[in-house]
Amino acid sequence: MVCVAVLHIVRTDLSPISTRLSEYASGPSGWLMATAFVTLACGIAALGLDLWNGRGRDRSAWFILSASSLAAVGTMFSGVFRTGASDISETIHSRASAVAVISIVALALVHSAPFARDKSGVSSDPVGAGIALTAAVLVMISPVLHHTRWTGLSQRLLWIAVATWLLRTAWLDRPVPSHTGNDTQQEHIADEQASITENIKQAGPVRD
Repeated sequence: MVCVAVLHIVRTDLSPISTRLSEYASGPSGWLMATAFVTLACGIAALGLDLWNGRGRDRSAWFILSASSLAAVGTMFSGVFRTGASDISETIHSRASAVAVISIVALALVHSAPFARDKSGVSSDPVGAGIALTAAVLVMISPVLHHTRWTGLSQRLLWIAVATWLLRTAWLDRPVPSHTGNDTQQEHIADEQASITENIKQAGPVRD
């Protein structure tokens, strides 16, 4: 996301309203967009594997693993095959990007859906489900706006929703540091203090 934000500052010749994100891959700053694609692909793959490990081996878990893997591959292909390089590259980039976006949205819907979370014993996440549903709606209207002057804006809104869901889910699913060691040490100190106090009481008052 940092790379994409930098490109919006560097490439002032491209309108964020009418220009699609893939067009930032052309020109001398194209390596920034390629870096963004590769980084995103690795992040999606890691998140999908983490979400899969956190669930039981039910159908939703395997769907999450499959969708995240497909999204990662599609995103990687989008970075390798740049738009405008050639007709073949343009076609592969377009198809790969579509597969990646649809797979991410499907992943978000299944992971955040109340019925899927209930079956896997995962607590409900209405906020995540709302973000996933918003992304799904934006995916459906994207083809309608693709050849209009609003194509860039619609795509950015879609990716904002997708990125928000990915970052939020990764943050919520992060490992929480365990304080078991500290708690055990504190309990041991408390036991020693109680034992000393008990020994003093049993010994009684000190006499001359």
